[in-house]
Amino acid sequence: MSNRLTVKIRVTDFNGAGAVFTGRHAAQWGEIDAALAAVTLHLKGSGQRDKLGKPVWDAVGNNQAIHKEFANLNRGWHPHPAISPQHAFFGKHIDFIKSGVAVEVQFSNYPFLLNNVLRCEFFFKHTITLGGSLVEAVVIVTKAWMFDAPNSSLYYERALEQLDALEKDKIFQVPLRLVALCESYGAKVPVVWETYPAARSRKAISRKTTANIKAGSSPASRAAIVVK
Repeated sequence: MSNRLTVKIRVTDFNGAGAVFTGRHAAQWGEIDAALAAVTLHLKGSGQRDKLGKPVWDAVGNNQAIHKEFANLNRGWHPHPAISPQHAFFGKHIDFIKSGVAVEVQFSNYPFLLNNVLRCEFFFKHTITLGGSLVEAVVIVTKAWMFDAPNSSLYYERALEQLDALEKDKIFQVPLRLVALCESYGAKVPVVWETYPAARSRKAISRKTTANIKAGSSPASRAAIVVK
């Protein structure tokens, strides 16, 4: 298998999102796909005592890289559209919106997935505008299980289980596409290695390099990652 220069994605659709993103909102999905495809995988050394220095998913670096790629599109994506004061109990903003398509990037603790889904469901049902646009469909971006990260953070596989259960009970009706960011296996996969001066710092020293990424010993295993 040849290496891609970008993070790969896979998707699962709910409530007819497949038809929505090949029809009415095909152009927006094409732009989302292009932005995500342009992101180079960001990793950092773990600060946890039991895996100190081990390459793990860098939530801050990957999030910032995604925001940069959406800005590079220069096609009208509105970053951080504000939620109106009367609905401030849902938070201050969502991540992006354009012409009916909302995007939430969620690498945080897994309970935040429900907030992302249910507030977008509320905006969808009540025809509430964000950044001058209605919410007609939602894309939620997560990371794949292949990457090591803090135990409580959200993975695509956990999100899939939650959304499957919610959809069966018709808890939400908004068309929703769940996206996993993953990567090819190979000996020279391009990555960005981030070094942070402090545990909670959002500013890092970035180094472009490569990584050797091998599949785990079972489907439930993490990928084995060695950064060059």
